[in-house]
Order: sequence, then C-alpha cells, then structure tokens
Amino acid sequence: MNSPHTGAQWRSRLKIALLTHCWDEGGGVRVVARWLRDALVATGAYDVDIHVLATSCADPGSRRLTVPGSWVRPALQRRCDNGSVPHWHWGANAVELEFMRYRPRRELTVRLRDYDIVQVVAGSPAWAAAAFDCGVPVVLQVATRVAWERVSQLAMQGGSLRMWRGLMTAITSHLERSALHGADAVLVENATMLDYVRSSGQSYVIKAPPGVDTNVFSPPRTGWRREGPLLSVCRLGEPRKGLHRAVLAYAEMLRQDDSVAPLVLAGHGVPPAPVIDLIATLGLASRIVIRSDVPSGDLAKLYREASVFIQTSYEEGLGVSVLEAMASGLPVVATQTAGSGETVIDGVTGWLVPQDDDQDVVAGIADRVLGVLEKNDSCMGDRGREHCVSHFSSHVALRRFTDVYENLLGRNKVLSAGSPSSG
Repeated sequence: MNSPHTGAQWRSRLKIALLTHCWDEGGGVRVVARWLRDALVATGAYDVDIHVLATSCADPGSRRLTVPGSWVRPALQRRCDNGSVPHWHWGANAVELEFMRYRPRRELTVRLRDYDIVQVVAGSPAWAAAAFDCGVPVVLQVATRVAWERVSQLAMQGGSLRMWRGLMTAITSHLERSALHGADAVLVENATMLDYVRSSGQSYVIKAPPGVDTNVFSPPRTGWRREGPLLSVCRLGEPRKGLHRAVLAYAEMLRQDDSVAPLVLAGHGVPPAPVIDLIATLGLASRIVIRSDVPSGDLAKLYREASVFIQTSYEEGLGVSVLEAMASGLPVVATQTAGSGETVIDGVTGWLVPQDDDQDVVAGIADRVLGVLEKNDSCMGDRGREHCVSHFSSHVALRRFTDVYENLLGRNKVLSAGSPSSG
C-alpha cells in the first residue's frame, strides 16, 4: 500500500496520473480511460496526464529479447503528441514475455511520484503492479480477470500458440492476486468481480462502473425508430464478442420475417474471417452492413438511427456499448454476462438471454428481437434511458471515483471549480 501524498493536502487542483494499456486503440478499456480523463478534466479540479503501457511483443519502444540492438535503449519512455491528447508511452524490458509488461519501470516509478493519485484503468488487475512502490496512492479500475476474458480465445487457438498463451495466462492470473492486494483501492464494474476481489483479501473495493455522456448519447427527437436497423457495437475482431452468433440470429430472424431491417456491425477493427465467410455463406452480404473504425462523432448517430441493440458476447466486464445504447433510448437484447447483468434490467429495459449452448443463444436472441419489434413498444427504450441517466450518467459515475480519491488523501471537501457534465 502507498501513503497519501502530503502535497495534495494544500493543492487546489489534484494531479492525476492515468495509467492504462489502451489509449489510441482497444475496446472497453480505451472507452473507460478516455471517459474518465474527459470527465475529470471537465470538473476543473484535476490535472490529468496519460501514461500508456506497452501491450505488444513487437512494441518499438521496448527492449526486446529478439532484437539485440534494443538492449542498449537508453530509456523506455517516449512522448506521443500525434493524437488528440498527448501522452507518454512506456515500453518494457523483455516485452515478448507478457508478465514483464506488468513490472515497474524505474523511470516510470520516479515519474509517478510527482502525482497525488495514480489511477490505473485496466482490463486485468495485473497492470496495476507497474505503479507500485511509487509512494502515491494507487487506485485500480478493473474490468475482469484474464482467465475469464480468454476462455473463448484459448478455445479457438491450437498447438504451440495455445500452450504459450495458456502459460502466460496462468502466470498473469498469479500476478493478479498480488496486484489486487497491493492497490490502495479497487473499483470494479460488476458483482462477480466484486466478490472475487474481496476473496483476494482486498478490503477497499467498491462497485464503480464507468459512465457515459447522456447528452451526447440521447434518443432521436422523433422518438424510437422501429423501422431502423438492428445494431451491434463492439471490438469487431474480438472472438469473445461472439459475432457469429449475432449473424446466425439475424439469419433466423429473416427466416421468420423477411421484412426485418438490416443488421449493422460497428466498432473498431474488422470481424474475423470466419464471421465474414459465414455472412457470405448465408447470403447476407446485402443485409449485413459492417462499419469499421467508426469516428466517435458518428457513433451517437448510429445509435439514434437504430431500432434494437444486440450484444452476443461470451463475457463482458460491463459493456459500455450497452450503456450508450440505453442512453440513446434503444431496447437491448444481450447474452447474460456479469456485465449485462449490471446494466440491463431483464424484461424492463431489455432482455437477457441465458448463456446455454450457441444454438439456444441464437434462437433466444432472434426470438427476443422479433418480440420487441412486433410489440412496437417504445417503453422499453424509454425505461432504459431513465435507468442509464439515473445510474450511469457521467456525473453520477464520476462521483464514485472522486469520493475514493478524497478518502485516500484524507480530504474532507469536494474540490470543484466547476461541475461534471450531467446527463
């Protein structure tokens, strides 16, 4: 555990180091990191610097076992000014070994000592270990465990690659428990992760899901569009998103009702080759629209134009896209995961389909979507919007984070030169 930074007792604006492994690319972690940075800055009470850790075995800023010339690299950090928000990128020693990416770097440890709080936003708890021993309180916001996240990935891999990934997953899982115990506070997104973190011995753990800007993500002025396309937004190339199940469910919908609107698959990257092949085999190329790397400014428009939001993931820590859909007034039909169980009120704001075998999931998704369309009932989307504004809008979600900062630093008042944007 780290001690409170004494400078924070008198400083009017807190200095936050936001340490993450996804900033310019990635899925849910990137969305959460960017939301948190923007929400903190909007209050006027926080200065936030971004520090990004290496994730690739080919990371050009790292010392690589397979590239002897990199062994004499003088430093592991580099300044990145080519994006909308400048940030620091931190390489790793022996980056080909996954567990080395989680280790502290001497230069990073020194740099983090200049902050009042280190806020880690990560997919796995192991990433928090990179911030330890800096003498500053470390708050970990984490989505899931690596073992849970990689079940579907490992099942689709074979041979030596599967053995290697399995070994790295086992080592990372071991590191996760020590990282959870070493953080000063842990913020989780769902009840399943809450129970796991408590079992690790961490006493300061709270459920604090991220929020969405309910002003940006809002329903169309004309109301719910029953005739709009079906929509799924996710990291398109990620196997655990189960996009093949969305395609099969859509084919089943068309079998029952050929008038169903097109299905839009949107998000970062492109669907895996088997999903593309499945679309072609089923003759759905003219009915399924793939929108890769949708600009952030266009995403809210996609939600407003849609009729029903579909999520067919095998596993989700939360699922920010579900929140964006609910904020936009869309009924949600999603597979039952730890994340969707937190966001969707079954039968009220949407429907949750049990994770039985794939055939049952496909039939369940198709049945529920068709049911929403046949009833032509906008109330489900209206209730979803109300639920999202009340529990997941930016100002509500951010308060959970800033309360933790205040508690760790022993400060009794809310620092606020302004107010977070409300939904």
